[in-house]
Amino acid sequence: MENQPYAVFDYSKLPLIEIEFTGEKATDENFNAYLKETADIPSKTERYISIMDTSKASYLAAKYRILQGKYLEENNERIQKQAIAIIFIAPSFLHRTVLKAIFIIKSYPSPVFIVSSKEEANQKAQELLEQENTK
Repeated sequence: MENQPYAVFDYSKLPLIEIEFTGEKATDENFNAYLKETADIPSKTERYISIMDTSKASYLAAKYRILQGKYLEENNERIQKQAIAIIFIAPSFLHRTVLKAIFIIKSYPSPVFIVSSKEEANQKAQELLEQENTK
């Protein structure tokens, strides 16, 4: 069986980058592909907003959370400079609460917004882009 992607990236609306978690369990192969794709974002646009749809996200094992943390540490300065914001779509109240708690404990290199729907994410992204364009 072919390894399914951990997340799918859509660059069709740059500078918005939509990242949808597929619900596939993280494996060494698909999680490293996800991190590599994330690292390639700067080659596609100067500034960007990531919209991460976590609706289908599954539990992430500690091994992969550590890899994600290392990636963020190594790319902190670049993310601060290039990422306008990151918007998480989390339909469930529990999921939103957990995400908020994570970002209270460990800050993210760019502004973080946690919303409950794609519509809310798109609205927030448009507000952020308008602010960006008036700078």
